[in-house]
Amino acid sequence: MKRHRPTIGSGLVIVLWLTALPSFCQTSRRQVRWLLDVSVPMRDGVNLAADVYLPGPNGRYPVLLERTPYGKEGNQKEGIYFAQHGYAMVVEDTRGRYDSGGTWYPFLDEADDGADTIAWAAKQPWCDGKVVTIGASYNGMDQWLATTQRNPALAGMIVGFAPSDLYGNTVYQGGAFKLGLLTFAAAMGYHVLTSRMSLIPWPKLIWSLPVASIAPAGFQPQFYRDWINHPTRDAYWQKESWRNIFPSLDIPIFLYGGWYDIFQPGTIDNFMNIAWKSPPRARSALRWVEGPWGHGAFGPQIGKVNFAPHSAVDLRAKEIRWLDYYIRGIKNGAENDPRIEVFVLGQNAWKAEQNWPPSNIRVKYFLHSLGHANTLHGDGRLSVNKPTNEAPDRYRYDPGNPVPTHGGGNSPNSKPTIWGAMDQRSVEARNDVLVYTSAPFSSDFEVAGPVTVHLFASSSARDTDWTAKLVDVAPSGFAMNLTDGILRARYRSSFVHPELLQAGRAYEYTIQLGYTDTVFRKGDRIRLEISSSNFPRFSRNTNTGNQPEKDPGFVSAQQTVFHDPSHASYLELPVTSAPGL
Repeated sequence: MKRHRPTIGSGLVIVLWLTALPSFCQTSRRQVRWLLDVSVPMRDGVNLAADVYLPGPNGRYPVLLERTPYGKEGNQKEGIYFAQHGYAMVVEDTRGRYDSGGTWYPFLDEADDGADTIAWAAKQPWCDGKVVTIGASYNGMDQWLATTQRNPALAGMIVGFAPSDLYGNTVYQGGAFKLGLLTFAAAMGYHVLTSRMSLIPWPKLIWSLPVASIAPAGFQPQFYRDWINHPTRDAYWQKESWRNIFPSLDIPIFLYGGWYDIFQPGTIDNFMNIAWKSPPRARSALRWVEGPWGHGAFGPQIGKVNFAPHSAVDLRAKEIRWLDYYIRGIKNGAENDPRIEVFVLGQNAWKAEQNWPPSNIRVKYFLHSLGHANTLHGDGRLSVNKPTNEAPDRYRYDPGNPVPTHGGGNSPNSKPTIWGAMDQRSVEARNDVLVYTSAPFSSDFEVAGPVTVHLFASSSARDTDWTAKLVDVAPSGFAMNLTDGILRARYRSSFVHPELLQAGRAYEYTIQLGYTDTVFRKGDRIRLEISSSNFPRFSRNTNTGNQPEKDPGFVSAQQTVFHDPSHASYLELPVTSAPGL
């Protein structure tokens, strides 16, 4: 039932006397005032609902603003925590969600609504004129969209687990539709994230074709149809982009993300855009923390791997220390804190850096085989030596029997996918997966930065997909996925102007696998998987040349991967030192 929304002048005020402080706010005893369902007017006359948490004494404070489609009541602990530490906090239901008016459509109104809420908060009697946006996932995306309005009251940002682009890092990746987002779309269509979601027959639905027609009972959101109808980077996506904001973004920003996050490349892309393009003030105040985490999950267990208790950190404490220095001007030494803190996989330790990637050294590992790289039992090899006249590798890609998603950067509620670090040997046992493995390393070495595959390949189809996965193989044989990517062949040259294939012709494909920071230990081996599907994380390419998400049928494709002097396919890795083979 929707509660009454008082205005700020006649608002319902709850005063909390926290004599026995809960564990999430162990500070000195302090009164917290809580204003429920405050009405916040938007420029088009719609009113949004917000809860406001204020430090006890009357006064003016910096404001932390979090805008969420998931229900503001879920942020009570957060609001009390920050009020206990001297910050006012506003938590607002986004348009059309829970207690807010209007109609909800993902991303569409977040730039204007975010800017209007920032301006409103800055004028309140309990605000000192500084507003810092905060939040993760969607609550981070709406922050980035609000920056495009260039509101002068925006004093800083704390953004977690958020992409760098709504097209290329959110709904699509490498031109392939992120089918795992279907569960998010259905949940938001139902207005809830639980309850009826468990009743939906996901294993059956995800196999339905065409993808555009997948619709659980009662689920017909227009935004899902629009996402399908805009498979290229067209005007629909351009108007919801913040990619050009960085040269004018002159505020302190704190970022955090996870190596197994669904938006893993986005956090790091945003960091590097600020570090390279933003004014000096933003660059000097920039902080980034990257852990061995999944989307909104802080470990230590992610998938089948436990990264030890110290992989989890007190992010709230880091945020407060950063806020106190850069927003309140408290001289606490935070300006000398590490600019970057990353958890190094393999080494299982945190490392501080000032720049990232930490090195500009790149090593090429070329693909080799005698033409039988299929499965982990084949003859596929990785070597720094260029290929000679070698027979190509071939496999049949059948959309009716796609390679299953087995770990990686998936959404936590993207049923029925599995997320995190998993042993890939079950996937590598398939004949439609080409497996290339290096010799064991004679000493430890670190891979830190963007991972790229340059692939020369042909297909019997007019369009198909190419997938790649970087794997760390331990001496025991455990094959842990690190990062992966996909490229829809029609987008090999442009995500704006797709081009179908000429059957049987070899093309060069550049597949972006995101980022990693991993130490390969002595005795470990690097492994690269090449295939044409990663389902249901991504929708299946039907191989017909039609838009796959609208195609009711499919055909199989014969795929060929080349590695010869004229078509030297290779894996490119950023390293901090020369590896010992």
